[in-house]
Amino acid sequence: MAAKSGIRNYAFAVTESGTPEVKEILTHHLVEALDMHEQISSYMVEKGWYHAWDTNEQISLDFDNINTALNLPNL
Repeated sequence: MAAKSGIRNYAFAVTESGTPEVKEILTHHLVEALDMHEQISSYMVEKGWYHAWDTNEQISLDFDNINTALNLPNL
């Protein structure tokens, strides 16, 4: 979530920047944030933790993770 928030914030900052120099720097950071998000997403897909194109599978995985988290105090 933090990666997505960073992308959103950089995109907003680019549109609000007042000078070309600031806009260029912010755009560079935005591109880096997008690259990082892609790396994170790819890693999660490879590990089987993220199913962006299979909603039912993702929901099932999310429920499994919720149940695991709820049962941690019982371990």
